[in-house]
This record gives sequence, C-alpha cells and structure tokens, in this order.
Amino acid sequence: MGTYPPPPNTPPGPPYGGDWRYQRQVLKQQARAQRDMIKAQRDAYRYQIRGMRRTSILGPFLLISLGVLFLLVQTGHLSGQHLWDWYGRFWPLLLVGAGIVMLLEWGYDQYIQSDPTQPRYRRRLGGGVFALLLILVITGVAFSGMRQGGHSRLFDGMNINQDNWDEFLGDKHESDQTLTQALPAGAGFSVDNPRGDVTISGTSDDNQVHVAVHKEVYTRSDSEADSKAQRLSPSLNTSGNTVTLKVPALEGARADLTITLPATAAATVMANHGDVRVSSLKAPVFVTSNHGDITLSAITGPIAAHINNGDSSFSAHSVTGPISLEGHGRDTTLSDLSGPVSIDGDFFGTSHFEHIRGPIRFHTSRTDFQLARLDGEVEIGPDLSATEAVGPLTLTTGNRNVTLERISGDISVTNRNGSVDVTGAPPLGNLTIQNRNGSVDVTVPEQSGFTVDANTTNGDVNNDFSLATGGNDTHKNFSGTVGKGGPTLRITTSQGDISLKKATIMPLPPMPPAPPKLTALPPDVHKSIADAKAAARDAERDAKEAAAEAKRQAKEAEKDLKQQNKDNND
Repeated sequence: MGTYPPPPNTPPGPPYGGDWRYQRQVLKQQARAQRDMIKAQRDAYRYQIRGMRRTSILGPFLLISLGVLFLLVQTGHLSGQHLWDWYGRFWPLLLVGAGIVMLLEWGYDQYIQSDPTQPRYRRRLGGGVFALLLILVITGVAFSGMRQGGHSRLFDGMNINQDNWDEFLGDKHESDQTLTQALPAGAGFSVDNPRGDVTISGTSDDNQVHVAVHKEVYTRSDSEADSKAQRLSPSLNTSGNTVTLKVPALEGARADLTITLPATAAATVMANHGDVRVSSLKAPVFVTSNHGDITLSAITGPIAAHINNGDSSFSAHSVTGPISLEGHGRDTTLSDLSGPVSIDGDFFGTSHFEHIRGPIRFHTSRTDFQLARLDGEVEIGPDLSATEAVGPLTLTTGNRNVTLERISGDISVTNRNGSVDVTGAPPLGNLTIQNRNGSVDVTVPEQSGFTVDANTTNGDVNNDFSLATGGNDTHKNFSGTVGKGGPTLRITTSQGDISLKKATIMPLPPMPPAPPKLTALPPDVHKSIADAKAAARDAERDAKEAAAEAKRQAKEAEKDLKQQNKDNND
C-alpha cells in the first residue's frame, strides 16, 4: 500500500499518527467519491440508451387522423352520427392499422441497422400513445355495443337499458288508472310522456278523450310504491283549443298510455323514452320520439315526425296525407301511401318502401334519392334497388350496387365503388349514368329510338344495336343514333365495363289502383300483444303471491319449531 500515491484531494496527514477522527473522514470522502463515480456511470449509460431509442410515428399519425376527422365533422363535411356508427362497426381496424405501422417501422429499422456504420437504436411506443390506443379501444367497444339492437349491449348476455337501471332502485310495482275528459269540437290533443309507450287511436265516438294508464314503479317498499304511483298520475289541462295530457317525470317509473280520441282530433305526441303508435285519425299528426319507435297507420291527415335515436325505427301504413320525417334512426318502412313523402336525416338500417302514389324524396348524408311515383318497391340498405317506378328518378350515392328495374321516364344516377344496373320501361326517357369503379348495364325496350354516348376507362364496351366501338387500350366508347332517335343516353364509368342491351319490357300502367281501404294494424295483433302483456303481468303477480305465501309458511313453521323446542326444554 505504501507504493500507491495518496488519493486526490486528500488532505495531508497529521503531524503525528493515530488520529481516528481523521481516518474516518478520509474513508467517508473515498466512499462519497466512489458513489459519485457510480452515479456518473449510470447517467452516462442512461443517456446512451436514450440515444439508442427512436419514438414511433404512431402517436403523431393517430393525432393527425383524429384531428382531420373532427375537422370534417365540425365543418359539416362528415356526419357525426355516421362516423360513430362506422367506428362502432369497424373499430378493430384501428388495432390492425397500428400493428401495420409498427411492423413497417420494425422492417425499416432492421434494414437501416444492417449497415454496421449506422448507430444501433430501438423503437418505443410511449405511455401516452398506449393510453390513447386504450381509450380508442374502449370507445369502440362502447359504440359497438350501443349500435346493437334497441339497447346498449356491451357483452353477450349483458344488456344495459333504462329498465335494467330501474331494477337497481327496487322491486317493480304495477298499477292502473283511467281518465276521461270531453274534447271540444275542433280541439286538438297533445301528449307529453317522458317515460313510457303512447298508443293513440281515433275510435272514440262520444267526443271524449279516454286514457288508460299502466304504471310501473321501482321501489323498496309498498308504501313508497303507492306514493310514487300517486305522483305519477297524469294531468289533463285545456289551454285555448288544445287539451294537453302530461305525465310527471319520475326516476325509476314509467307510464304506458292507451288513448282513444275522436277521429277528427289533431294529435301531437312528445315521447322521450317509449314507442309511439297512432292509428285511425282523420287529422294532422305530429310526433317526436327521442328513444323509441314510431308506428303510424290509417291516417288521412298530414304527418310530421321527428325521430332522434340511431336504434329507433319509423313505419307508416295506409296514409293518404303527406309525410315528413326528420332526424336520425335505424329502419324505415312505408307502404300504401297516397301523398308525397319527404325523409331528411340519417338512417343507418334498411329503408323499405312499397306502393307510394306521390313523389318520394329520401335525403341522407350518404344518399340523395328522388322519384315521382312508386308502383313496386324500393329497398335502401347495403345496396339500393327499385322496381316499377316512374321518373324523373335521380340518385346520388356511393359504395353501393344499384339496381333499377322497369323505370319509366328520365333517370339520372351518380355512383361510385359499385355497379349500376338499369332497366328502362316504355316510354323511355333521358338516361344519365356517371359511375366510378364499377360496371354499368343498361337494358332498354326493343324497337326504342334514342341517341347514345358511352365511355369507359380501363374497361370494355358492348351493345346489342351494332354500334361501332372505338378508343384505345385504356379508353373505349361507342355512340350513335338508334332508330329514329329520341331520348339521350349518356353513360360514363371507370374501372368497369359498359353493356347496352335490348329486351321486351312491358310498360307501367298509367296510374296504379288506389290503395285498399284505410285500415289500422290487424286487430288480432293488438289483441295478442295486449293478451301477452296481461298474461305476463298475471304470471308475475301470481309468482309474487306464491313467494309471499311460501315465505309466510316458512316463518310460521320456524315459529312452531321454536315453540316446540321451548316446551321440550321446560
């Protein structure tokens, strides 16, 4: 040890040895210097590791994509409801895209680091990006559940709806109430029900309003149930020329209303949570449903409806007045209508129309469809089809296969990413088809006269009228006049073929027969539904009574057993 030089910054030794305080101070200084050296080595290693890391581009890519989507929604170029419905269906693609980005980054890093002169590094995802992905996945699962059926379904076998939440408040207690009030001549009727179904029929023949109320309350005790049922009682008030029925809003309670009106009374219904059914009225009907289906039948007056839930449906049958529907919902069903129909909003299910004598206008963020009269049927879903309709027919849509069978009059179709198949019925009208990424097949009545101009990019052309084809390898066309000329057929597409055929096609009748006599839904359907509900209520009541009786007998048996044991001990 004597050959080693003294440590740096070590003070000189004492003038005489044996000072233990000085030796301890030297040892402390050496230990401190060693700790500083280890810390410096650790920090240097950390800086080296950090220099070998590279941040993934997944985080910025996600933020940019979300920003673009929200900007499109905010500026009105993209429907928010459509976006969330699409995300609820295809959210797993987010994980697929994230995996593809990380795989491409890994492949790029392996290629770069194959050069020994390049520094070694590794990619890291980062806690913030992982948290963002987790939030997006949870949001996707939630929206996927919300778009299933009429309730929120997070997992198989687990439904979340208002009735489920009510059950947490206690047991269900049911009661019934009836109300009757005279309706002045020419007066209208208005209903405001925050929770519960509303059923209205115009079958009252005594100029009175008859209301049957079925109440359901969820409480922990019978006394509280009676008090809550009393507070749930509707009120009937007359203001001006309108009689208003209003149901109080109570937590854990609902009131199903069955109302009978004079047929000439105009009806206005506001339902927050519950279905609305109106039938057999000869007056205007105005309905707003926030969370529930709307069913209308046998109505001769105009109808204005607002539906505001993506899981709700609208149907109208045997209506002679005009129909206006706005909002967003799921399925739409219309049949045997005489007046014009206007639908404006977003409907993400299937829309089915049959036998509509008036013009139809169907406008959503994805589809704009109009025609003058429908003798057959129209179905708008993943694809769009129409049979036996009278034009002018105009259609603007995308990502659908379009099939139009026996359409007379002018036709205009704009589509992309799908095929277009049109069969024109005599008298043939002007036809304009602009398609992208899809084939076009047009069939016209034989012996028709018309002028045609057809062009395709990256596709083939053929026709049954011996018209010469021209163009080159990428652009092909045919044009000319058939017969004595007449309407103009303009057909344009890309990445698809064009085919013009002729066939024997029967003309549509000038005007279809009038719809059958106005009828509500079949009475046996209403009766079966009412009988089923009554049977369910009776079965539930009997089960409760049986359970209470069994509980009472068990208590009596337990009491007798205790008394017998006591007697034996005595």
